[in-house]
Amino acid sequence: MKKVNDRVLRWFFGIPGVIDEQVKSEIGKLSVEALIAVFIFEVLFNIGIGTYIYFGTIKDLESFFLFIMTLHLFLVIGIITFFTSFRLKRRGILNQEVTTKEGKRNVIKSIFNKYLTKLPMTFLLIWLLVTSLDFNGQNFMNTLLSWSSIRQALQPSVVLTIIFISIDISKVRLLKDES
Repeated sequence: MKKVNDRVLRWFFGIPGVIDEQVKSEIGKLSVEALIAVFIFEVLFNIGIGTYIYFGTIKDLESFFLFIMTLHLFLVIGIITFFTSFRLKRRGILNQEVTTKEGKRNVIKSIFNKYLTKLPMTFLLIWLLVTSLDFNGQNFMNTLLSWSSIRQALQPSVVLTIIFISIDISKVRLLKDES
């Protein structure tokens, strides 16, 4: 069970090194803070949306609902990313240091694999965002399935993936042998 937990932590948070008690403690603290932030966000977001629906004049409730769900998805992902990944990076837990050239090649290969597996999710998120900002009161599903919205989402997702890969590869450092 410990091995499965370590694999899930390594996959979800992107931890490259050994997962010891200090790392688990940091992840636990940041996860609790992220949970509290998401709870506060949910309460305020739902009060705001409920107030807007009550006082607003909404012509197409279905499209508004789909737009709000898309916005909600992005905001929750942003809160979780801010409260976990950025803060883990700042505390030095996500540093990539290797000792051999072969190890560096393996790390670069794992970075490529990580971002290529995340490419479909990046495309999906950008596709939903582009569509939710572009439907202009029209039918949300027709706008979502149009070729122009798919093309508008595919280009930035590929470019962002290339940028993220190059940023992560630039952070891989080869340690000098002290002997």
